[in-house]
Amino acid sequence: MESAASLGLSSGFIAFFSLLLLKPFAVRVRLLDVADHRKVHKGAVPLTGGLSAFIGLFAAWMISMPLIGGYGIYLLASLMLVLLGAVDDARDVPAQFRLWAQVALGALLTYGSGVSLVHFGDLLGLGVIELGWLGPLITIAAVIGATNAFNMIDGIDGLAGSMSLVTLLSLSFLFVQAPGNSLELALAFSIAIALLPYLAANLRMPPFRKKIFMGDAGSMFIGFSIVWLLVKGTQPETQALRPVTALWIIAIPLMDMVAIMVRRARKGQSVMKPDREHLHHIFMRAGFTDREALLVITLVSLVFAAIGLAGERFQVPEWLMFTLFVGMFAVYDWVLSHAWRLLVLFRKRKHL
Repeated sequence: MESAASLGLSSGFIAFFSLLLLKPFAVRVRLLDVADHRKVHKGAVPLTGGLSAFIGLFAAWMISMPLIGGYGIYLLASLMLVLLGAVDDARDVPAQFRLWAQVALGALLTYGSGVSLVHFGDLLGLGVIELGWLGPLITIAAVIGATNAFNMIDGIDGLAGSMSLVTLLSLSFLFVQAPGNSLELALAFSIAIALLPYLAANLRMPPFRKKIFMGDAGSMFIGFSIVWLLVKGTQPETQALRPVTALWIIAIPLMDMVAIMVRRARKGQSVMKPDREHLHHIFMRAGFTDREALLVITLVSLVFAAIGLAGERFQVPEWLMFTLFVGMFAVYDWVLSHAWRLLVLFRKRKHL
């Protein structure tokens, strides 16, 4: 725990100063988010929040932590992903190229580290579902899914950062409880601390007066890191969580991504086509402020994570946790499909 705390402080300190130093760089290379028909902010906002978190983590880790257990490959793949994201932020990389690059980096991480999902657990009540040779392929798919889930949730101030903190702190709690996960604990806790300066700037909290966005570089790095931690945490020899628990602690980004892709497919649209149909957009259209939407969504995410942690703590059968999760997703999808009317009714009652 001491090494995790020390690394966290170092990464947070470096991330804070990186955030300040990257601002003039962002202006020079046009690493800026300019308002358009899908964006409601004003002016050009630097896209350096995620970069600062990555720099904080990367520098602190290279100074004081080992590169064993696949962490050297993880840092290399993360660096390449962040560079891709930064280029995308500045110049708009074609979606197909970005997807194939994620596949390649997921393969590098999985095969290069030798770490992949081994099983799904007893999701159906019929025994543990072993993955065998499919494990690495499913891990690559999970890397792509999580990377894009956290990228898609980055839509209003503070949301991507808050969702990341919920997941990373939940993982930190699980790693504290399980022996043999000191490096995983250090990574989860350090990324969480490195995100705090960005989150303060994004929400314009002192000492920051001007807004900074996370950017694709940051959101993809967060998703990539979280799925790496989830896979590491489910390794049988040092297991800190069951695979079903992972679903609960990334519930909102995962549900939002899957639900919106299903809705796009039903309409005959590309599942990767940007739109304004995400959970946070629905809240905003119903009249909630961005802060109100942030608070409600974060609280819901905390509830999901708490259910997952409780299920892990009390060893609730995996098939039951999975069935409950599928049921919650069905409710979530139904609510979103009827969200406009439900939220408008809620707002009317709120003002009575």
